[in-house]
Amino acid sequence: MKILTMARKLFFTVLAAALALWAYGAYSGEPQWQQWAMYLGNALALGGAYLVPTLTAALVGSPRLKLVAALNVLGGWLILPWIAAMMLALKRDDLASGS
Repeated sequence: MKILTMARKLFFTVLAAALALWAYGAYSGEPQWQQWAMYLGNALALGGAYLVPTLTAALVGSPRLKLVAALNVLGGWLILPWIAAMMLALKRDDLASGS
């Protein structure tokens, strides 16, 4: 859980920096700062969406976290591997035990 706490703090720090850059660019007449803030905000949003399967696997305590992370990082930019990683992250092994 220490890694998740560090990742959360890093995310909010970068988000605060993007907001500060946007505010500075929007109200000081410096459009390049606003443009860089928009790029940073887009990178945060897309990076977060890209890593949703890995973060989901970490949060639910999936035993396949390494497999999901590898599939997500190596092939997640394609739609089908991203969906496969998400399915592996959400797969419940306890439901598969025989009745």
